[in-house]
Amino acid sequence: MTTTRIKIEALHTLAFNKLQQAGYPDNIATQVADVLVHADSRGVHSHGVIRVEHYCHRLSQGGMNPNPNMTIEKISSSVAILDGDDGMGHCALIKATEEAISLAKEHAVGFVSIKNTSHCGALSYFAQMAADQGLISISMTQTDTCVAPFGGAEAFWGTNPIAFGFPVENGHPVIIDMATSATAFGKLLHAKETGQAISLGLAIDKDGVETTDPHAATTLLPFGFHKGSGIAMAIDALTGMLMGANFSNHIVRMYDDYDKMRKLASLMIVIDPSKFGGHSFSNMMAQMVSELHQVKPAPGFDKVLAPNEPQIAYFEDCQKNGVPVTTSIYQYLTNH
Repeated sequence: MTTTRIKIEALHTLAFNKLQQAGYPDNIATQVADVLVHADSRGVHSHGVIRVEHYCHRLSQGGMNPNPNMTIEKISSSVAILDGDDGMGHCALIKATEEAISLAKEHAVGFVSIKNTSHCGALSYFAQMAADQGLISISMTQTDTCVAPFGGAEAFWGTNPIAFGFPVENGHPVIIDMATSATAFGKLLHAKETGQAISLGLAIDKDGVETTDPHAATTLLPFGFHKGSGIAMAIDALTGMLMGANFSNHIVRMYDDYDKMRKLASLMIVIDPSKFGGHSFSNMMAQMVSELHQVKPAPGFDKVLAPNEPQIAYFEDCQKNGVPVTTSIYQYLTNH
């Protein structure tokens, strides 16, 4: 695998330029590039600029609205529905998170359901938005089917990711962002791109047999056997079904049906911990992280880390040395 190190700002410019050239307005191209580079600079390359080509292709085929008129309908004092008008999911989630933050600051909790949207990138970006303002967040989204249910030999669930964000006093937030599959589908794409094998327990082939070959893998497995499968079901219910949208294998595929709007649904919940008594939540989180670091590490580990700490270390390295981007993706981004 060959990679090129690119400064964070330069990578953002390359992604923005490609999206703009494809027909996305400047404000949308900027927000999408923000989310993609956030992922790449934290080592989550499956949700980074590898996706730019897909977004451009879907727009060219008519499966994306480049100029959405997003609207917000208030359901109650702390609950709203955002209609993404078939635009980019990143922009819909940013707007929904902003609305949920506003509601939470006024009413302790902000609950915003999102409908008529598309792939939104790494949920950690939106968790970071809330945590930066001292707020807790829970976000989730549905995806098209590519994960076998527990006991199944063919796809039924999407990877259906969920993320939690918690502010930490005088420290980086704790962000837990995970797919309900044993790995994200984007990581399978990244393994194909880089020529790497995948671990056992992540995917099965067309015959339902576990494989380490990303090219032979047709279906992902849920994490934790029945546990991941159950949570994937819950997320489909709380997103697509709550909005009367599609679910599981009824969802328009990301890498197929490029001329169709995807009509995905998501959910953003933001909580203002300052409304829950006189204690400092972020201070208690800092204490928890400190005590977690003091846990005796298992053989093969130097230290017990909190979620998001490996990503922060990766980001700090990227700030100094640039973001590693595979040569083929770099060539696409720089090809005019």
